[in-house]
Order: sequence, then structure tokens, then C-alpha cells
Amino acid sequence: MCAQDRSGKPQEDNLYELSEAERAARGIEFLPQNLLDAVEAFAADPLVEAVLGKELRQEFIDYKTKEWNEYHLSVSQWEIDKYSHMF
Repeated sequence: MCAQDRSGKPQEDNLYELSEAERAARGIEFLPQNLLDAVEAFAADPLVEAVLGKELRQEFIDYKTKEWNEYHLSVSQWEIDKYSHMF
């Protein structure tokens, strides 16, 4: 489990054992769980445009969104192994 603590202090506790309320009280947020979530977080960060500029920021967002769409439409080997015998 990856989590981000806004205080910058290391987390010594097992984050899987904390409730959602405990994590929120400590300011611990989960990192994006997939590429789409990561692209959305990237797009929402004002630092990105300040560093990359508007055009490069948008090009990267477009490229990674297309990558997510292509991935999301594919059938993984795990899905084939898990579900193909059911039909």
C-alpha cells in the first residue's frame, strides 16, 4: 500500500490496519491506484503547468489518457484464466 502523508513524517504503522477515519485524521491519502487516477492527479496539479508549460502538460495528459483507454479495452491474461472457463 502506498500512501502519502502531508506532514512528511515516515509512517511506522501498518496502514492496512488503520481505518479510513484514522488515515484522514492523520492526513494520509492513498496514491493513485491506476493510470487514469494518476493522470487526473497530474492534470489537477498546478505545479505541472508551471514546470512543463501548458502545451507539454496537455500533450502528456492526452497521451496517457489514450494509453489508459487502450489498456482498459484490452483483456488481460488474468481475466482469460479466471473467466474463460465460465462460459
